[in-house]
Amino acid sequence: MRILIEVPTYDGRISQATSESLWRLDRAGCDVDYKPRQGYGCDMARNRIAADTLNAHYDYVLMVDNDIALPHDALVNLLEHDEDFVMGYYLNRYTRGEHRLTTLYKPGIGWDMYDSSELKELRETGNYKVRVKGGGMGCALIRSSVFERVEFPWFKWTDISRDVLDVPDVYACYDAFQSGGEDINYCIKVNDIGIEIYADTRVACGHLFRRIEGAT
Repeated sequence: MRILIEVPTYDGRISQATSESLWRLDRAGCDVDYKPRQGYGCDMARNRIAADTLNAHYDYVLMVDNDIALPHDALVNLLEHDEDFVMGYYLNRYTRGEHRLTTLYKPGIGWDMYDSSELKELRETGNYKVRVKGGGMGCALIRSSVFERVEFPWFKWTDISRDVLDVPDVYACYDAFQSGGEDINYCIKVNDIGIEIYADTRVACGHLFRRIEGAT
């Protein structure tokens, strides 16, 4: 099985924590190629990654953001499910103190995010695969055929009004909208054509704020 790992960047640079986690990653016995992918915006970089995946006939692409630290067994666990689209997760940028909101959105009406404690409980009870509406694509394994089924451009930056974040801290205010972003926009497209999106509760990644914050 051939897998492409690409990191969307503006200038080609990635954090040391991301680089080290990719170096330590268990490649699950697969033929894995890695490279950073530059773009003037994250949507452009992700579109180029999707094109690289199709043009070189990879089976899967693993997209990893340049501020994410993957668990050693992230790829092994994501591949285990044999699904078209499986995500890892990490704390979102609004998370501070007691608030442990992740980047995964629950299925159903609205845009409620999973709390890390919910995902930890699922993991500890042996529930490793959960349906999600979508989420941040800092760790996302996508089968190449998905790009053939979604209309180009696959990724396009949007600013979609969401419900207000009830997260009182210095970085977010009550009347702030959650940004739609190119990743959520893509997840909506995937949902619209009937492809289900999953997350692995074992793949809890670190997210670089001023330091790496773990999702567990």
